[in-house]
Amino acid sequence: MVGVVARGVPSVPGACPPFGGVGTGAGGASRKSARKGPVPSYTESPSPATPKTSSDGSEKRLLRWELQNSARELLGSKHRIGVCHRVQAQDVDGNGVRVFRRKDNKSTYYRGLMVCANVWACPICSAKISERRREELERAISQVLANGGGVYHMLLTVPHRLKDEPLGLVADLLKCYERLCSGKYALSALVPGYLGFVRALEVTHGENGWHPHLHVLVFTETVLTPDQLDLMRHVLWGKWEARVSKQMGKASSRKAFSFDPAIRGSFEGEVENLVQTGDGLVHVCPVTGYITKFGTDREIQEIVDRRRRWGAADELTKSNAKTGGRTGGRSPWQLLADFQEGDIHAGMLWKEFVAAFKGRAQLYWSQGLRGQLALDDEATDAEVASAVDALDELLARVSDSDWKLIVLHNLRGLVLEVLRVGVWSDVEAMLSRLRPLPQSRLLAISK
Repeated sequence: MVGVVARGVPSVPGACPPFGGVGTGAGGASRKSARKGPVPSYTESPSPATPKTSSDGSEKRLLRWELQNSARELLGSKHRIGVCHRVQAQDVDGNGVRVFRRKDNKSTYYRGLMVCANVWACPICSAKISERRREELERAISQVLANGGGVYHMLLTVPHRLKDEPLGLVADLLKCYERLCSGKYALSALVPGYLGFVRALEVTHGENGWHPHLHVLVFTETVLTPDQLDLMRHVLWGKWEARVSKQMGKASSRKAFSFDPAIRGSFEGEVENLVQTGDGLVHVCPVTGYITKFGTDREIQEIVDRRRRWGAADELTKSNAKTGGRTGGRSPWQLLADFQEGDIHAGMLWKEFVAAFKGRAQLYWSQGLRGQLALDDEATDAEVASAVDALDELLARVSDSDWKLIVLHNLRGLVLEVLRVGVWSDVEAMLSRLRPLPQSRLLAISK
């Protein structure tokens, strides 16, 4: 059984909350059976054929577990994602599987499990890693602005065609950036008052194939004047164009390059942050959420919104809308979601993406920048994915037998949602219907 930490949280009415039913097997619906219809059925998330409104984020959280199931299916059970948040970790203290609730009371999470810490492939690990990186970046921006400095967003990409492989494109992109940051006319020598940069790597797939690009935040000691800013746009574009031409023998597009302030007066349709500086409160571009968006709620919400728009009446036509009718680029999570709904080619593209980005840093800080901003040494992805905040609340300890039952019936996400608003007795009522009957009960029935 389970030892539950007492707390004053109202119980969820009934044994199961309205997030889905009980699964029918270890893997939910099989891919073979899923291919017979447009949408497979998973316990981890509500079916897109019956969209529900959710103001508490439960749809997005449950979708992550559903996507992780699909990632495991594509990469295989022997891949590290095959054991992520499934197999118990070896704990010398014998703590076992535990459930914590975050200090903001918005979500719950497991500890005592093996984690893959794969920011590219795992929807569960990437969420926590990306959120931690975003918080660090916000602190860095606030400190630079408070000291009278400037923050500038630079977008860089390389020419690409449909037949280009992602591995080669990413290598060319990073090599060009490496050359931009080295030599006599390096980025540090060109930008007035240069402090350092934070670089984010991102990729989408569209009608012209893979589109890798870099989002770079450049920090300066003082704010650039309008003339300096115009000069930087001209000079940096010229340097970037030359490096791309030398590396790839192709001309880069000026439309795919930008160098703009991350601070402006207003942002239509965006949530603005106000930061105190020497000149008073200023509007800060939500660029931290943009360059660290991989794996965050923004991309997951896009999938949820799309599923809501596609009702049951659209099931016969939406497959074409996902594949041949789409002109914009798809993020890796969108590719994974499309595979989940029957698009085999999207699944193959996703596997190609994972192989090309294996071992690459999603977010990279220039040398010495963290020290200048008095930030702690950067934690590894594995450390971030396994961390427990001291202020988070321990809700429950899960027995080995109960955990096996939860994994067997694909209830990992559902259990977290139940405990987020309820108590363990609600989970116990759900699991009791899935446990095998005692031998005495079986004998009584047989008689």
